[in-house]
Amino acid sequence: MKQHFSYILFLMSAVFTYGQVTLAISDVKDQKVNQRFTLTVLLEISGENMEQQTPLQMPDFSKFDIIGTASERNTIVLDAKKGDVINQLVYQCVLAPKQSGKVKIGSALVTVNGKIYKTEPFDINVRDSERASSVADNSDKNDLYLNLEVQDKVVYKNEPTIAILRAYSRDYDNFRKVGKVHFPNQRNANIKAVSFAKSEIESNSGMASQIIGVFMIFPSETGTVEINPISASFASSSKSNKISSNKVKLNVKKLPVGMPSHFKNAVGKFALDLLSLRNEDIPEIDQPLSIILKLTGTGNLGSVHLPKIQNSQDYIFYQPKITTESSAKKNGLTGSITAEYIVVPKKSGPVSIKFEDFSYFDPESKKYTDLGAKELLINVKTPLQIADAKTTLQKVNEYTNTVLETVNTPVLQTQNLIVKDKNRINWKVVAGNFGLLTIFGSLFLIVLRKREKRKLKPQVVIKPISTIAETEELIRQNISNHIEESIEYLKILKDNKEFTKFFEAYNELNRETKEYHGAKDDSEFRTILEKTQGQQISEQYRLLSEQIQIEKFAPIHVEEQMDELYKTIHILYSEINK
Repeated sequence: MKQHFSYILFLMSAVFTYGQVTLAISDVKDQKVNQRFTLTVLLEISGENMEQQTPLQMPDFSKFDIIGTASERNTIVLDAKKGDVINQLVYQCVLAPKQSGKVKIGSALVTVNGKIYKTEPFDINVRDSERASSVADNSDKNDLYLNLEVQDKVVYKNEPTIAILRAYSRDYDNFRKVGKVHFPNQRNANIKAVSFAKSEIESNSGMASQIIGVFMIFPSETGTVEINPISASFASSSKSNKISSNKVKLNVKKLPVGMPSHFKNAVGKFALDLLSLRNEDIPEIDQPLSIILKLTGTGNLGSVHLPKIQNSQDYIFYQPKITTESSAKKNGLTGSITAEYIVVPKKSGPVSIKFEDFSYFDPESKKYTDLGAKELLINVKTPLQIADAKTTLQKVNEYTNTVLETVNTPVLQTQNLIVKDKNRINWKVVAGNFGLLTIFGSLFLIVLRKREKRKLKPQVVIKPISTIAETEELIRQNISNHIEESIEYLKILKDNKEFTKFFEAYNELNRETKEYHGAKDDSEFRTILEKTQGQQISEQYRLLSEQIQIEKFAPIHVEEQMDELYKTIHILYSEINK
């Protein structure tokens, strides 16, 4: 907008300039009734000691319908050493005259350093519409406009800003005709829906308005980022039309200097925790162990890069299972991202499981916070060490349980007997109980004798029937047989509207497919797809992944969108695994 200031000033007819304050309003030519036009007001204050004491007061627009408004502030530094700074405010509103004749537009006012500045009022001639009044009335009833309003247009990269989609119309009945809202997928920005709930209808000077959607925008590039229009369906005259909002430009600032070398893209406030899933278990060599890395906080959770586990000869690990729980708030996505790793220790003794360093940028304090590298220290033992560490009572209990599992214990059948004499002793029951006690006593002696014999013999460690690598290879060989079953299961979940389970099932399908092709992450998987099946399939997979992330965190899942998402999954994965 800055490059158009000279052009705007050239068009300004009513300009008041005094010293270091410039207040101007654009010239408006003759208009027609209900014809929309844009009115621009420019306020420019230069000088370090100039203080704006009152907000910019606009003229009286009671004779106009206000379709929409927007404003933008800019600061231009002419000479930083001398303190030459120009503060500019550009205010624009879209108006439509209500009646014909001569209509006056009053003065815009502002107070700077105790002095009032104002523009000169002027008149415009408003003519009747050329169409017949009846036709114009019908057109007015079907007239509905969308305006996208962004609260903060100057943000850092990956910092969220709230956008409000508002509908304007002179006819209250038009608001119930507004249908589904669609927002675009953009390469340089991620858009998350906060709410599609409609607000109460507000009325101002004959023009009614209603909020029909609230969105959160995360710009992923610096510089000027243009947000594409957001559209909605509109049923007008028994036809379904599509209406679109205006475009919005964001001024995305670069992150300040002092960025840590390991900083990636986390913007917000976060906390990082590392823990073992089952702390009571003793880590055993060559046995899997679940490790959880959990990131909680508020910010760009939808695109943040988690720190990865570091490679080591002391252990091996597998691709983590990522789980995200978030809800959209005004200051960003709030929730957590959990990465569950399967780690297999390859040596006994102390083993340190380390992760990469993690840091984030806090836009409120405008500072970087380094959380450092998370590390989990475990004491890995061999099966023999674990067995020797057990107490004698634990060993006896284990031996007893093992013997009891292999012995067929007789089942005693009971009958309902009529007790004739309570003082009479049932010697059959006594004999049966005594026999059971004798059996258990004999078993206990056998266990003790076996224990004494095993002390003289080296303990044999029973190895698993198959290794983890062999099991993983079997899964890879059989995954192609499960693709159609997984896709059919997705259809069942979609039809039953179990959308949470739908995305969990898709993640499992995606994980199995990547393992089948030998890919560790999405980037490597796209590279494999591009080499084996072409760039088009790789690009389709990238677009599907973005669409999955958007739908997964949407507060409301629309059935038509889920149907389209399922069809895309079915076609793409059938093509990948054929």
